[in-house]
Amino acid sequence: MIGRATGDCRIFTNNRILATFRKLILALSMAIAIHPEPVVNDPLLTRVPLEHEAIFYPYGFPARIRSNSAVTLDAAHRSWGTYRQRYEHHPLDIRLALSAGDHAACTEQPVFRSQGHLLSIVADRDNFAVLDLNAGFAFGWATEATARNQEYLRQCLLDVMIFPLLEIRHLITLHAACVIHRGKGVLLAGNSGAGKSSLAYACARRGWTFVSDDASAFPRNVADIKVIGHPQKFRFREPVGELFPEFKGRNGTLRAWGKRTVEVSTHSIDGLTTAEEGPVNAVIFLNRPAHEPGPPQLISLSNEDSWRRLSFSVWAIQMPAFEQRLAALQRLLKVPIFEMRYSELDPAIDLLQNLVEEQLG
Repeated sequence: MIGRATGDCRIFTNNRILATFRKLILALSMAIAIHPEPVVNDPLLTRVPLEHEAIFYPYGFPARIRSNSAVTLDAAHRSWGTYRQRYEHHPLDIRLALSAGDHAACTEQPVFRSQGHLLSIVADRDNFAVLDLNAGFAFGWATEATARNQEYLRQCLLDVMIFPLLEIRHLITLHAACVIHRGKGVLLAGNSGAGKSSLAYACARRGWTFVSDDASAFPRNVADIKVIGHPQKFRFREPVGELFPEFKGRNGTLRAWGKRTVEVSTHSIDGLTTAEEGPVNAVIFLNRPAHEPGPPQLISLSNEDSWRRLSFSVWAIQMPAFEQRLAALQRLLKVPIFEMRYSELDPAIDLLQNLVEEQLG
């Protein structure tokens, strides 16, 4: 009797469990029917599909660029399409989306600001970017009207979303052109308007090898000082046609730093020799506006004066990379550093060739 009662109790308990389970399944199915997938509220546009994607290699480093428009990739291709991969690193993550609407095209110079590991680039409320310098990540928005001006999109947004990330992670950059004569690399440094690009182009016309025009970058983590080439283009200040008649009639475009420049592809210029990298055997700070007409002069600079001029190229951030970049730049103090005061291009090139052949050779 006890065994039978125990069996009946087990059957009763199992039936109760089964009934409870059925009620649970029914309630769950009703809940699913009553509560479908939520409508996602996305005022920040975090879920905009970025279906256009490609990897480019600015300065030889990989950068994955994503966008909701093929126009962005077209701009990236124009800036970096001819560069090959030279370094094995995790790609930068660059996202630049375009917004539709009846917005007017932006033509304003962007404003750069930074705190901590963040950097903002703001042209206006619809055209801006934010960079995470630690993470190698940047996102930004531009209007379709702004993006129709590919030069503005590249030089005031896309390119400057990439350059700071590369600088913080891998490079040190000096405001200098780089040219080579007889295997010796010469940096032509100076402030904006000093004539870096013009003198570099004039050297190239005289048979020098062209490496880069207004900015020369070299890796921080290598012993040798070697400039990474940027020989695909020259950027001249207006009116370049007055100095070089072959460029007469070309119009300039606003750059991120507020200067209008005329961009000329080196592939469109016959007879130029270019290189993807170059050594640094001397640094020449150009002083053209302050020099009266007459023969050019080379003035040797002290280490103190040289360091004052070199270190000014390193833009400050609140990160250890600031000190690392300064330390890397100090290696340039090992090479001869001069100021060249000049007024005319050809005599200046003659003086530079004599320096290379007589002192650096």
